[in-house]
Amino acid sequence: MNTPESNEKGNTKELNIDELKKALAKEEAENMRKRRLQKLDERQENKVNEEKEQERKPASKKIQSTPRTPEELRRARRLYWQEKQEQEQAEKTPYHRYPQFFYAGFWIRFFAYLTDLIVINSLTRLILTPFFLLMHLPITTELFSAFSLSKLALYLMYFILLTKFTNGQTIGKMIFGLRVVCFKEEKLSWLTVLIREGFGRYILKTISILYLVILFTERNQQIADILSDTTVISEKVLAASKWNQLSTAFTE
Repeated sequence: MNTPESNEKGNTKELNIDELKKALAKEEAENMRKRRLQKLDERQENKVNEEKEQERKPASKKIQSTPRTPEELRRARRLYWQEKQEQEQAEKTPYHRYPQFFYAGFWIRFFAYLTDLIVINSLTRLILTPFFLLMHLPITTELFSAFSLSKLALYLMYFILLTKFTNGQTIGKMIFGLRVVCFKEEKLSWLTVLIREGFGRYILKTISILYLVILFTERNQQIADILSDTTVISEKVLAASKWNQLSTAFTE
């Protein structure tokens, strides 16, 4: 038998469950609304960040509208390949990239080489010849004689040591204002000097006609330069260019 007290308790329990369901539904709706607002805020923030990133990029790197005419297409392709070539060139030659006229030509390098030969012959007469006479050794010009091998060693050591310790100059290069530079090194390393002035110089001494390769290379490189990624520049032209840049900046 249901008493009034038990009916009142049942109604209270049913009422509490309905109110709990309503409260939970309201809370869930509020959470969904907050999530939607958060997503909208995130999208707006990402859009602002993308616009700022585009503004920070150089003008040439910004995303351009798709060209519509054939002329615009050709211009876009030309710009793309030009930038790609410049990037590849920068990776291959990170140091000492100059215009063509900075690189020393055949004749001035030839006269500097003649000057070095005069110095080497003088050292041979002052050092080697008296030493062989003092030691009563035969002075012969046969290919593998002691005197010939000593002359070859003096010849190679002259170019190796002077080029390394002066960072790219011999006496002949000093007189004519020339210097050896490497495209992959700021200063010449021992390995580069040994390849260029040791191995490469011996090949050129054996086959002198290979010097003419200078006339057919873009940066006036001979065989030893190609083997060691080096070339010879004119310091006078480089100094004149720097002075011109400084004077232009000062007048501005």
